[in-house]
Amino acid sequence: PTASTDATSDGMAGLVGFRQLGLAFLLAHLADAPSGCGLDAAPVATKLPLLVYSHGFGGNADMASYFLSEVAAAGSVVAAVEHTDGTASNTVLEDGTALPFAPGRLSRREQLDRRADELVDVAKALRGADGLPPLGETFLGGHSYGGPSALLAASRFACAGFVLHDPALGMGYASEAAARTVSFTSDEYDAAGVRCGATFHCRGAFHGNFVDAPLWAPPWVM
Repeated sequence: PTASTDATSDGMAGLVGFRQLGLAFLLAHLADAPSGCGLDAAPVATKLPLLVYSHGFGGNADMASYFLSEVAAAGSVVAAVEHTDGTASNTVLEDGTALPFAPGRLSRREQLDRRADELVDVAKALRGADGLPPLGETFLGGHSYGGPSALLAASRFACAGFVLHDPALGMGYASEAAARTVSFTSDEYDAAGVRCGATFHCRGAFHGNFVDAPLWAPPWVM
């Protein structure tokens, strides 16, 4: 499988301003880039934790393919959710309608509600899905805007804890983190005093280092 699609790569090109400059072709290669994952791999018999992960503002389910495949390879089942609240760079709705980046489609509170519900729906659906390894505890995670989305989802679903990367707590819902919470912050977020649970500062990291952006984006975008 590839790490992206034509629509997704075009959406990311629009997000960083390439499409507006007529330079969307600079990211077209992403639609053909291998994800490094295998299709229809035989499930292991060992019980593995489930991580349901929420992308950031302007992100998408493909934006951290390499990063999250490394998380999965360490011994977990990872589900990257692509949200339909208008904050994905591009997505497809249930009826097949394409939805490009439309951050004004819903209010901030409506966005978070939609995102939280989608995380809960995916977590519940996967726990009853066929073809997966036996599932252990369920964790919620997210990058940037995905942080408050995961925290809100936990108020509607009993999860074992959180894995957060630069959680944008100032963008909406924030609560006391569960005991089993780990956050990783970039230089920017550490300097802003972002803390959520056991927080580790990744020195020298930028906000985009928690997705695959360093593999394809020019330094000035980072």
